[in-house]
Amino acid sequence: MRKPVSRRAFLSLSAAAAATTLAGCSFSGRAPFTYDLMAAEVGEALRRRTSRTILITEPTAIGVYDSQRIVVREPGGVLSYLPEAQLSDRLPLLLRTRLVQSFEDRGVQNIARSGDRVNIEIALSTDVRAFELDTTLGAPLAVVTLSSRLVDEVARRVIATRTFSAQVQAASLDNANVVAALDTAMRNVINQILVWTTSTV
Repeated sequence: MRKPVSRRAFLSLSAAAAATTLAGCSFSGRAPFTYDLMAAEVGEALRRRTSRTILITEPTAIGVYDSQRIVVREPGGVLSYLPEAQLSDRLPLLLRTRLVQSFEDRGVQNIARSGDRVNIEIALSTDVRAFELDTTLGAPLAVVTLSSRLVDEVARRVIATRTFSAQVQAASLDNANVVAALDTAMRNVINQILVWTTSTV
């Protein structure tokens, strides 16, 4: 006659099964290749309408984008990750770093990030709506969509909001080509945000 499984043994077996499942969802034994994303291309200096300090906040994102993994959207609404590839940092942190760098590279003054001991007057907040490789239409398409908002921290009011998007076809499903397409799309979106922000505040 089979002996009943104790509660402690059951919990131990459940924990082991969960660990095995999570391990199966991770990288397949080999260390993933790490890819970086670049700041927007340096162009002529941008002039602002005011000299008020702008805080670049860390972008918000749902869980699937809030990681170092690269999202792939498949037919049927299925989301997966690009195998054996990761970004150099969590996507929201990497986006904030490249936003700050892009502003500075274009000669925009009075740009701050969280932790800087300065009086914040304007906040640029961003939400990641899409940062993925879309394969639902056949040809692999890098899609980057960021929703941005400028907030007057002194008057406590929203100054302006806008959504920016770019799509770039990847040359192939090779990891390097996918990341290159995402990088191009991201830099396009960042440049749109730069022009919009400096022309607004």
